[in-house]
Amino acid sequence: MDEIILKLDNLHVKYGPIEAIKGINMQVGKGQIVAILGANGAGKSTIIKTVNGLNKPSAGSVFFEDKKIGGLSPNVIATKGIVTSPEGRLIFSELTVEENLMVGTYSIRKRVKNMRQEIKETLQKVYELFPILLERKKQRASTLSGGEQQMLAIGRALMGKPKLLLLDEPSLGLAPLIIQNIFAIIQKIAEEGTSVFIVEQNALQTLKIADYAYLLELGKIKLEGKPSELLQNDELISAYLGG
Repeated sequence: MDEIILKLDNLHVKYGPIEAIKGINMQVGKGQIVAILGANGAGKSTIIKTVNGLNKPSAGSVFFEDKKIGGLSPNVIATKGIVTSPEGRLIFSELTVEENLMVGTYSIRKRVKNMRQEIKETLQKVYELFPILLERKKQRASTLSGGEQQMLAIGRALMGKPKLLLLDEPSLGLAPLIIQNIFAIIQKIAEEGTSVFIVEQNALQTLKIADYAYLLELGKIKLEGKPSELLQNDELISAYLGG
């Protein structure tokens, strides 16, 4: 059994009177890729935003490394090692590629001793993962293609040296070949020890790299299991994989 780094315990989240998340239990093991699948409006992004502090639980708990974090502010949660690559990328278009990457270092200031050296080494790793960003490092982010912008968003998150990387719809709007490349890099990130919690509508690509997956429907878990098990499920195949 993998060491559990993130645990959601009977989590409820409300937007005013509307209950978006209705008592779910999830967990992410160290170095695992765990996926949340589901249609638009299922509550996938709400979970990510609750883990990173943008939403507050209305009931239940969020534990990170066995400590309760539900309700803490986003900046405090980021300093603990939970970093998000958000839906829509949200890069700073007027900054250069390298300036965008440096923005991602803010959350490590309280966690590392030799910060300058740490940033230098992490930047080198990001450039090794995404060679195109090294080529484009002096360009404005607005000049990048959609795929390159997604790589920049993930690279910026990695500059925060996450223990847990939250990915919200990383394949959105990208061409199939670019998606394959992005997912191969996500797999490599996990192999190097970073846990990944990914929200995705592209179920098939996600199940190819995930260790475990949850299928969310209207704020509740409809199915969960290892990808090999879920790919045997006729209901999942017909609803989400076009089978």
